[in-house]
Amino acid sequence: MVPGRCVRHTARVRRRFLTTVVLLGVLAVAAACTPPVTRGAFTVPAAACTEVVLLTARGSSQEVASGETLSVHERFRSAMSQLAPGRTLRILELGDLDADRVLDPGGYPAFGFDRIVGVDLTSDPVDDFAVIGGYNESRRVGSAEVVSVVDQVLGACPASRLVVVGTSMGADAVAQGLVDVPVDQLERIDALHLFGDPRFMVGPWARAPRAWIPSGHGLLGIRRQYVPPSLAPRTVSWCGEFDGTCTAQWHMSIFQLLPFCELLRQFPWCSTRHTDYDYWAHEPAMLEAVDAVVRRAGWQPGA
Repeated sequence: MVPGRCVRHTARVRRRFLTTVVLLGVLAVAAACTPPVTRGAFTVPAAACTEVVLLTARGSSQEVASGETLSVHERFRSAMSQLAPGRTLRILELGDLDADRVLDPGGYPAFGFDRIVGVDLTSDPVDDFAVIGGYNESRRVGSAEVVSVVDQVLGACPASRLVVVGTSMGADAVAQGLVDVPVDQLERIDALHLFGDPRFMVGPWARAPRAWIPSGHGLLGIRRQYVPPSLAPRTVSWCGEFDGTCTAQWHMSIFQLLPFCELLRQFPWCSTRHTDYDYWAHEPAMLEAVDAVVRRAGWQPGA
């Protein structure tokens, strides 16, 4: 090799070496941003058994008892008053099992965007994107919590009917967790409703009016099982027309930034976004969920 080429080759090697070192450093820093989360005991406080139990899981960035979660709770109570008046109800939220509106130590954290990005060194290459380690870790905690809560609730109250609802990351967490719930316990779940699932998949459970989902799945790809097979007939997954998360059309997320949308709800790009399920889907979803409970329990509707 001539001296000039040797110098250029050495410079290229040095640049590649430095680039590799920088990339490894970035990965190391990112990995350090998403350490495993200490999981709590997931203890459901003792209480008198009720005829119906509603279990909900909020989306990323949402605090416990968020407005969207409370919308689900209120619509469910309203549906109960119409279709199952007089029946007793208990509501549980992942991450706030004692209902004090404070995140339980080690409970489902629903990490926000500031914690989502980062390398997840324990990610499953089939199911996970390694670069959203905070999301993966939060979902793992939520999945473990839903398995524990279902077991505790149905173990303590054998006659209770159970409905599970998940929003966004919460939808992914509960659906993933329910795969590990024994079949006999799954039979006790009368309805599963998912809103804005980032792993939405077109199927018989889909409620996506006018939504175009070109890939057939949500932004984060598909789960190995969308839901457990025995639960699929009782699953409804809602996807808004302008929800970039469940439609996998990420560019639609720009509609979330429109400051005047609260005044223009008559337009679909202001009423069917990722944060608009309370506007159009919660009411029919909770009526449908309670109707499923009434039918499977053999109760007289409205009595």
